[in-house]
Amino acid sequence: MNIGIITYKNYEERLLLNWNFNLLELFSIILNDKDFVRFEILDRNNNLLLSTHYPDVEQKGVYIEVVKIKKETEITGITYDAFRTSSTIRRMKVRWNVNGRRFRTKKRAIEYVYWQNRRASLQIEGFVDRR
Repeated sequence: MNIGIITYKNYEERLLLNWNFNLLELFSIILNDKDFVRFEILDRNNNLLLSTHYPDVEQKGVYIEVVKIKKETEITGITYDAFRTSSTIRRMKVRWNVNGRRFRTKKRAIEYVYWQNRRASLQIEGFVDRR
């Protein structure tokens, strides 16, 4: 049975990758926990199979990256009109950044995030024993 190790800044947490393993909890830890450093999967002989930290992989295992959407706004112009109730009108340019790629619409960014995270989850599921 494979063992998953979640490394935080101050300690490590070991997980059994069996039928009780929850992948959504792992993704929420990876994306939202500020103390998270990396996640690794090791086999019985302590060989690295999968990691979220690229320098550890070195062509021995699988590198995965769980992605998140970041909103980037840029003010393109401001118009002032003294006779309106809101005197200033701001024109904003919104971009959605995901893993170095930029999208104009949030819908396409969400689709890209869904497929990238699904691909990562399928790679992790290959090492989980669900018997």
